[in-house]
Parts: sequence; C-alpha cells; structure tokens
Amino acid sequence: MLVISDGAALERAQTLLPDTIRDLLLLRRDQLGGEIDGHARFVVFEPGDRPCWLEDAMGFSVFQNIASGAWHGDPDFTPGWEWIEDHGHCWEMAFQLTDDLTHAVIVVNAPGVCRRVADLCRAYALQSA
Repeated sequence: MLVISDGAALERAQTLLPDTIRDLLLLRRDQLGGEIDGHARFVVFEPGDRPCWLEDAMGFSVFQNIASGAWHGDPDFTPGWEWIEDHGHCWEMAFQLTDDLTHAVIVVNAPGVCRRVADLCRAYALQSA
C-alpha cells in the first residue's frame, strides 16, 4: 500500500505504480492546480494489502460511515465517501472530511486484491464514462 500526501511522495511513487494508476493520480494532482500538499492524500490499496492497513492509513474504516456509525452490512448503512467510481483497472473513493483535505483511496482491480474491499467497491461504484 502506498500513502501519498505530498508532491515528493507522488514523484517517488510514479515508478512503483502501473501507468493507469499513475496517470489517474497525476490527473487528480493537475485538477488540484498541480499541488497536493495540504489538499489531498492518496492511498493506493494494492493486491496483498489488508483492510486493517487501509484503516490504519486513513484513520477510519471504509466499511463504516463515520457520521452515522453504521457498518457495511447493517440495514441502515450508507457509504461514508463523497463518491466512488469504477475506472475498470481500479476503483476510486473520495472522502471529504474537512473543507481543506480530500482523502482519495485507489483500490487496484487486480488478482490478489482483498475480496472484501473489492466487493464493497463493486456494490456502490459508478462506472466511469
């Protein structure tokens, strides 16, 4: 799993990521005016990563709506993200917890990715155009 919270980390991560993921992160950076420092935090969840690692990196679980307290599987669960999109090669979740900082979770859609996380993404994601 990669946690990218500034331009230097994004620069280092570019050589570690598939081109499709790298291009998505660079697009998001450009949409933020070319700088992510203090504006965005990217977490790339890769095959072999565990949900507890994602929770540790984010400070909360993607399986819980932190506003309502409901967990995925509860009858009153609604996701806590602002949106989720299926890009085919990955899912992208955006969490806007403050006015200043967006947390974006990129879940790589590849063999070996945690089934529980992938199933959550499939259940709620919109297909990208």
